[in-house]
Amino acid sequence: MAMTADGKVSGPQGNFDGKHQTSPDQSMSAFGSKRDHDRLLGIRASMDAVMCGRLTVESANIDLGHGSNRHPKIREQNGLTPFNKRIVVSASGKLNRLGRVFQSDFSPILVATTPQGQSCCEHSFKDKPWVLIKSFGDTQIDFLQMVRWLHKDWKVRRLVVEGGGTLNDAMFRHQLVDEIFLTICPFVFGGRTNATISDGLGFDALQDAARFKCVERKRVGSEMFLRYLAIHT
Repeated sequence: MAMTADGKVSGPQGNFDGKHQTSPDQSMSAFGSKRDHDRLLGIRASMDAVMCGRLTVESANIDLGHGSNRHPKIREQNGLTPFNKRIVVSASGKLNRLGRVFQSDFSPILVATTPQGQSCCEHSFKDKPWVLIKSFGDTQIDFLQMVRWLHKDWKVRRLVVEGGGTLNDAMFRHQLVDEIFLTICPFVFGGRTNATISDGLGFDALQDAARFKCVERKRVGSEMFLRYLAIHT
């Protein structure tokens, strides 16, 4: 995740270039630098699958792919398939089937949802055989069941989660996060309603919070690149 100095991953509409805003319809996460984006693609190149929430994949023109022609070779060197699998999480199943992520069939897509969500969207994707609709849990997504299925049926050993904050929160609360890659960018958005890296329900008390230790830190220009490992109790 890339966040501002005040901990936000969303803010004023537009793509920040360090001087002014442009293209107000672009993704809010676009305030990170090219180096930050290259880091994201490098992380994907070490993963079996990429997972995002519905709002994240619909916030920009993205396909959750490897990003450039050099990354398949990197993936091959890492002992992986040329393309990572893709996962879109939506409890409601109210997905925009015209979104870019669903137009590309270079790798399979799992829509992880609930039984109600599956009923809502499975008809929309009948003409897209690379999109699998599967429910986990009942009225809410059972993330432990989902991760077990990914491990057993999709052979996913390493999974990168790229937001948004509600999905991240669920992963933290279920103790499914082993590692955090975080970029701190030189902006302050403020705003009570702007998203952070972990929103949703959160934890009830400090002693329940997910705990991590910083194992890498590097400043490049005005950005700080951090990596944390989970402290499992």
